[in-house]
Amino acid sequence: MKTASRTLVKSPPEVWEQLDHPGRMQGLMSALVGHATEVDVTEREEESKLAWKASGEEARIEVEMAEKGWGTNVSVSAENGSAPTKLEGWLDAVLDELATPTKRPFEGMGEDSAPETPKPEPVPDPEPTPEPEPEPEPMEPVAEEAPVATPPQPKKKKRFGFLGF
Repeated sequence: MKTASRTLVKSPPEVWEQLDHPGRMQGLMSALVGHATEVDVTEREEESKLAWKASGEEARIEVEMAEKGWGTNVSVSAENGSAPTKLEGWLDAVLDELATPTKRPFEGMGEDSAPETPKPEPVPDPEPTPEPEPEPEPMEPVAEEAPVATPPQPKKKKRFGFLGF
C-alpha cells in the first residue's frame, strides 16, 4: 500500500465534507482501478478516518486526517492489487484536489478580493446625428420694483468736552 500525506489549509470538517460522499468515493476508486466500479465503505470515523474498497476487487483507499496548526494533515493510502498503477502521481493528484478551495468566505466583500476582469472598451457611434436644439420658451416681462426710500435720520449733536458743551 502506497501513502502520501500533506497538510491542507482546511479544517477537518471541510475535508470530511469533501470525502464523505458516495459519488466522490466512487470517482476516486474508478480513477484508481481505471474503470467504473461500485464501492463499499469499510471504515468510517467521523472527521478522522474513512476507508473504502472496490466491490469484487483488491483495490482499496484509506484517508486519515488530523488537525494540525492552521489546517488538517491528510494522509491518503491506496493499493490496486489486480493492476498496479503509478500510485505516487495518483496520490498527489488526490491531495491536490482536496487542497483546492471549495468555499470563498470573503467573496464579494471588496474590489481587491476578486480578480479584476477587463472591461470592454466602449464602441463609438458611427456618426452621431445632431439633435435639433429646442426652441426657447418666450419669457414673460418682469415688473421692476421701485426702490425703497429710507427715512432721513436726525443729525446727532456734537458734544464737546467734559460737560457736554
